[in-house]
Amino acid sequence: MAVAAASLLIGGPSSGKVLPLGIVLHADRAYIGEAEVSAGCTIFEGDRVSTDAGGALRISIPALTLQLGAQSSMVIRHAPGSDENILAELTSGTLVFSAAPAGRIAVGASEAIVRPAANAATIAQVRLVNPKELRIYAQRGALKFSYHGESETVPEGKAYRVFLDPSETELAAASATDQAQKSPTKHHAKFLFVVIAVAVAIAIPLLVHALESPDSPGPSRLGVTKTP
Repeated sequence: MAVAAASLLIGGPSSGKVLPLGIVLHADRAYIGEAEVSAGCTIFEGDRVSTDAGGALRISIPALTLQLGAQSSMVIRHAPGSDENILAELTSGTLVFSAAPAGRIAVGASEAIVRPAANAATIAQVRLVNPKELRIYAQRGALKFSYHGESETVPEGKAYRVFLDPSETELAAASATDQAQKSPTKHHAKFLFVVIAVAVAIAIPLLVHALESPDSPGPSRLGVTKTP
């Protein structure tokens, strides 16, 4: 009994970071915390991953694939209250995710949340430009965007600049855009959606084999496209 009690005190499964979330498929100038990471490394609950200039990191999680662009960082964990949902908190740069219909993911950025709008195959990109501006591209499947109690849908194939708590200057610029474009901006009390071209939205290559077989994202079915 004394030995068992001692083992609990020095660290049992509940006292350390023991929950593996996924495996690194590709790493180039990428890190877990301060340690350089390579393909085959395991990603655990609460890990902070990042990339240098020119770097990239691709992670496989059951029913999900995450690709972090250059000069980007995020923290990966289970969403609060769920052992199945993955929460990727983007703190800088760009993240592309590919989700099978069974994949459950939410991307957090500056208190905003982006997630698939339905239980369907989804490929999307979220870029944190600065604490008050995001760029979101729904390559496949629609997305749901939420911020401080308000929400908006990003239709498949659409890309938006999203201004959080927009200023009067940004609202005026959006009004001018409304008059020049057939696709109007979407204005909420807490955020502003401005339509942008897909080529402008894309910052890193996207995962395309998930498009061909979205039910089975994984190392044997991954590839990249060229940036338009």
